[in-house]
Amino acid sequence: MTITEQQLELLKQYKDKSYINSLLAEQSYDYYNFVKNIINIPLILCNTIMVIINSIITNQDLLKILNIILNSSTGLIISMISNFKVYEKIQQYHQIQIKFNKLNHQIDSKMNNDKDNITSEYITGIIDDYDQILESIEYAFPIKIKSKIKHQYEGKLTLPSSLAIDIVGICENNKCCVKV
Repeated sequence: MTITEQQLELLKQYKDKSYINSLLAEQSYDYYNFVKNIINIPLILCNTIMVIINSIITNQDLLKILNIILNSSTGLIISMISNFKVYEKIQQYHQIQIKFNKLNHQIDSKMNNDKDNITSEYITGIIDDYDQILESIEYAFPIKIKSKIKHQYEGKLTLPSSLAIDIVGICENNKCCVKV
């Protein structure tokens, strides 16, 4: 049984949405990877300085104080990474990007190579797959990235519901007034 133009349009909308979500996930992955790398620089420096200090300084009291300071700094940096769940976000965004890419490619392939065999059940399966991927997202995409993607693709592609609403920012006088 062939599908209607309305059903084909629905499939195209889910293709657009999966593509946009893939971009959101990819850019979020890149952002948090950058954050991780920036945070790791002081960690590397602290550990390097600790090795140098331990091999140069012979005064045990001074060595003890410097080691406490450097170990505390290292602990603080590791705590920040853990508290902000940087590694978990990187992993999630990478997995989400892969899943949305696969879904997008699956829809694209079906629409271009097997259009005559698209059924209502196939479309329902795509919608279910899309919803399952969305439900697996634990961490929201950063607002800056959402805003950038929204402005770039609004009016060109069907936006996912996470971008279909206006993002409100806080003004200087602590009132919600700016559409981002």
